[in-house]
Amino acid sequence: MVNMSRLRKICFYIFLLTLCSVIYWKSLICFPGEPSVTPWGAPIVWEGTFNSKEVDRLHYQRGTVVGISVFAVGKYLSKYLIPFLISANRYFMPGLEGVLYVVTDSPSSVPAVSLRPGMTLVILKCPARPRWQDISMMRMKDLQDLVFPLARDQVDYLFCMDVDQVFVSRYGSEALGDLVAQLHSGYYLQRKEDYPYEQDPRSTAFIPLEKVQYYYHASVFGGTIPRLMNLTSSCLRGILEDREKEVEAVWHDESHLNRYLALEDLPSKVLSPEYCWDRRLWLKSPKMRWATKDYENMRE
Repeated sequence: MVNMSRLRKICFYIFLLTLCSVIYWKSLICFPGEPSVTPWGAPIVWEGTFNSKEVDRLHYQRGTVVGISVFAVGKYLSKYLIPFLISANRYFMPGLEGVLYVVTDSPSSVPAVSLRPGMTLVILKCPARPRWQDISMMRMKDLQDLVFPLARDQVDYLFCMDVDQVFVSRYGSEALGDLVAQLHSGYYLQRKEDYPYEQDPRSTAFIPLEKVQYYYHASVFGGTIPRLMNLTSSCLRGILEDREKEVEAVWHDESHLNRYLALEDLPSKVLSPEYCWDRRLWLKSPKMRWATKDYENMRE
């Protein structure tokens, strides 16, 4: 004989599990629930807003070559570089030729990594700097001095990325553009009034709140070399002017990057938080995620 009380409990639990699953999937941050275009008409790239086969075919036909510059300095080299390179080799622009520019203060410590056909590793030596803030801010100078002179003849598009990240799925050619900015997933759901823009008017990174549209993450930005040269030149100029006045922007090079993208040159393409995920959002299709942070030990 069937125990009706037990059967009702089983049915109830099945219903509850199904309801929780529906609520979870509907709560995921993804297209089409999220905006896919900026106020100035630039696309915001989410999974579902593009046809991957079509955009890949276009770049295959063009023979597009892509690049990544990644800074692996001090302890960051030993802890993060291998996972970054292995995952980039697997997921970054699959099918396209590319160049990985590793900028480091210790070239001899860069490990040998097996790369796919068409992917090349270039190791560039940068000066050692005592403070992590200077390492972060002066990468704008290192990009100009070390990476761009090579990249202008080797790649069509370049992404500048932090090393403490890992690619977790296809990071494809839909992300390519003349000037590409990355929405900061840590602030994506915040009010504009709570964005950590530089509000000290003494700093060249100062942004009036009425000019605020988005908050971008400096861990990923990209584009063509001419547009990136303009960006890094402006940011470096502001950083050096602040240094002369003994002022330091609240979020260093990221503050200057945000000022440039808000006031000087609006991005032609914006990447959704899927392309740089800090795991505080319920994302349906993440492409790259932050690695586990250990700032106290890594920034000594």
